[in-house]
Amino acid sequence: MRDLIAEFMNFNRPFAQRNPDLLRVKVARMAESPFAFFRGTFHVFARDVLDNLSEAAPLFLTGGGAEIDLVGDIHSENYGTYKATDDAIHYYINDFDETTRGRAGFDVCRLTTSLLLAARERGDPLEKAVVVALAAATAYAETLPRIFKKGGDVEYSSNASSPDDCRAVSDLIRTAAAAKRSDFIGRLTEKDNGQRRLKRSPHYFNLPEGERAQALRLLEDYCRRMPAPSTPDFYEIHDVCGRVAGIGSMGRLRYAVLLAGKGTKDARNVLIEFKEALPSAYDVYRQRDTELAALVGRAERVITMQRCSQVASSPYLGFAVDGAQSFQAREIGPQDSRVDFKTLNNSAELEKLVQGSILARTHARAITRAVGLTNPLADLENREAFCQRVLAFALAYADLVQRDWSRFVGARAELEKCEQWPTGS
Repeated sequence: MRDLIAEFMNFNRPFAQRNPDLLRVKVARMAESPFAFFRGTFHVFARDVLDNLSEAAPLFLTGGGAEIDLVGDIHSENYGTYKATDDAIHYYINDFDETTRGRAGFDVCRLTTSLLLAARERGDPLEKAVVVALAAATAYAETLPRIFKKGGDVEYSSNASSPDDCRAVSDLIRTAAAAKRSDFIGRLTEKDNGQRRLKRSPHYFNLPEGERAQALRLLEDYCRRMPAPSTPDFYEIHDVCGRVAGIGSMGRLRYAVLLAGKGTKDARNVLIEFKEALPSAYDVYRQRDTELAALVGRAERVITMQRCSQVASSPYLGFAVDGAQSFQAREIGPQDSRVDFKTLNNSAELEKLVQGSILARTHARAITRAVGLTNPLADLENREAFCQRVLAFALAYADLVQRDWSRFVGARAELEKCEQWPTGS
């Protein structure tokens, strides 16, 4: 029998044992809204799909069609801007922590559900939220077949030189392009004996000595894997601390390392984050890719998927290994930003978001890697039927999320006493 609270405890118990205070922060963030709860429970979504909790789920998990590389935990907050190796500011999927293999509909259903929940969170009535979700599914269903026709452009990406008709994304890219590193570093740091250090806050905290030592080992391994820096003291360490961010990944080890970069005097430092890589919950529940070799290689797999999915990636994207643990590495940069749904004027702006078409391009690249230049998605032969099924899933699952969230909020006091959780089975 499905037990949401037990499922949450079982999945998060290792994180609670490692850092109970951080787990309490995660519980508090998830209790804020159904959408926040959805972002923190990819493991529940994966289990529900595998258990065929929704009648729509088998359409995307059984029958013909190849399994492809998936984003996994795809939702509307996992898109954003970043500066890439081509010096352009791109808007694309920027979090592949839960990358896995499966049917394409898994990603489509999760993204569509997230948009429905996000629209409801910003106060849109149901009929408008449904239009937003359907627009994303339709964009996906129209974009993917077009890519596989002659002349389709799988290399397209939203950036300043290739703007979309989505004003929110275009404005975000322009704002990110104008951001200055010195201002960004200046806000995050303070001077200490001639060096910069990160200001301690709810987002940045002092590490225990053992974790600090691990962060230094990770940086050393990361440097060995990266191209030679532009200046000899680029990787000189100015500060090391822990970092709190997001919802779904809270509990993983997460380190921030402030480097000299291109010069600390002018605040041109570079901030690198190392995030612990763990198997996708979808793989754990399917009992695959959890052996030691897979754990050691997990961060490399995540970063490889990200590089293969994006037209151009950050020059600082990489990974590092420390014993049996691996970590993804990326820059926390001045051009990093995402669309704030709550500030959009109306739901029509949400409808124009390019997230559905971006996911289609990500899947097109994955399909090309798996089976070549052909479209194996038989579900898309009837696009209207495909969109109807995706929307049916999103509506049903969003309703389940609402009910799960209410139960979660009711159990919040119990969940925050994570040191007292019963032993899992």
